[in-house]
Amino acid sequence: MYPRIRTVSAKAALACLFAAAPALAQSAPTPAQAPPAKPRAEANRPVKSPGNAQWAKTVDEARKRAEAENKLVYYEFESQDCDDCRRMQGLLYPAFDFEALLIGMVPVKVRYDVGDSKPLQELYGIATAPAVLITTPSGRLVFLMNGFKDAPDFYAHVHKDLDLHRQLKKKLETPIDTLSAKDALAIGRELYARKDPKASLPYLKRASVAPNPGPAVRETALEGLAAVELELGDAAASRTSIDQLIAIAKNPDQKESAELFRAQIPLSQNNPDEALALYKKFVKDHPNSKYLSQVQSFIARLSPPAAPAP
Repeated sequence: MYPRIRTVSAKAALACLFAAAPALAQSAPTPAQAPPAKPRAEANRPVKSPGNAQWAKTVDEARKRAEAENKLVYYEFESQDCDDCRRMQGLLYPAFDFEALLIGMVPVKVRYDVGDSKPLQELYGIATAPAVLITTPSGRLVFLMNGFKDAPDFYAHVHKDLDLHRQLKKKLETPIDTLSAKDALAIGRELYARKDPKASLPYLKRASVAPNPGPAVRETALEGLAAVELELGDAAASRTSIDQLIAIAKNPDQKESAELFRAQIPLSQNNPDEALALYKKFVKDHPNSKYLSQVQSFIARLSPPAAPAP
């Protein structure tokens, strides 16, 4: 799914971009359970820190260390009065499986109930504590689990998503200019869904120009490309991409959506007059559009107030 007319905010127009996100683990907390009995060897193993790992003191330190050591970042979100946080820690921390998991990661604790963590929560959709987030040092999403059910459920999901990320890394080894339009689009969409719009950009560009793209692939790529370019702050490039889409789109709904997205670009540049003109043109060109009432409300909001009667 790509931007649709929902608000005058260009940023909000990106909210539904690339709905085909990777299946990242999500679990809800369950009532507290007693930790299972440990095997004798594990029970006698000295544990110096959670997972016997060197936990970073801050998020910034974790990212820098992960970059230097070519590792992932393991974020554990907790809050002060969180029984499920303590239950999760009791089940995970002493286990060999957890120690093995953290070998390729730099772990860091993040307070869910402290304001400094809000940007991370908003970007990745951290909805509760406990939560576990794994990313690359640059921030590409690898794994997300909101809440905690039990250890087997956690390991099943985290290993599945780590494998999916390894598969993506393998795909990224293929030179972009050799990819088909369909394959380039699929990779671009996955990278965007993993919160990496910058990395998705060259793949969407390739999908928009590759030969023999197949039905609707080029149009879909241009739609996504325009949205990503705008999100990355390149309004001029976004304008060029969306104009290309408007010129070639055969699907009436996609064409209307593209025109409406085009009208949002000047809003991102603080140019409401141009946006107003484009919305008025849309009403003239598409008097029966299903978006008409929304567009008219935007026109009312963007129009200067009427002069008082003499």
